[in-house]
Amino acid sequence: MIFYRMSNRQDFAGYLPATTDGVVDDARVPEFCRERQTALVEYLGDPPRKPGKRGDFHVTGSWYFVRPAALALLERAALGKITSHQTSLAGREDESFRQIWVLNFVDCLDIGQSSISEPLRQIAGRVGTIKRPVFDEARWDGSNLFVVPQDRNCHLFCTEHFVAEWKAAKLKGAEFSRFLMDPEAIKC
Repeated sequence: MIFYRMSNRQDFAGYLPATTDGVVDDARVPEFCRERQTALVEYLGDPPRKPGKRGDFHVTGSWYFVRPAALALLERAALGKITSHQTSLAGREDESFRQIWVLNFVDCLDIGQSSISEPLRQIAGRVGTIKRPVFDEARWDGSNLFVVPQDRNCHLFCTEHFVAEWKAAKLKGAEFSRFLMDPEAIKC
């Protein structure tokens, strides 16, 4: 099985939090990732650039935002283990967006075989940046979208099957890489 890390495309719009409303109630989610964003504004840089392309999937820091079609695919792939919260994007108020947290924690990261940087700050049970992940398929639960409990940032990992479904649905705004700085990342 080929596994990928799912992230946002750099050539699509990026957003900043404008307002917040509480936190998601799940202790497995790192504290700084729990904040619920109720409104986002597009970050246009300094000096300001033109607005970016609009996608179905956006990442802001360690927070993920999706449109309904993408949410349905993510929920199926994560075996329903997702929680979400309604949010709005300035300039896109006519579109529905949800902030999501994937709660499908699968302890299948082979730490000994993976390339992982030393963490800047030690946190029990967590590792530094996962540069080149290796997954133990004997410990993988077969789901197509998951997070690993050792990752302090709750990055999304998915399978080649998920990537194929994303492409077939013609969803936009995601990048799928096999490892950090993958020159052959799949851009959708």
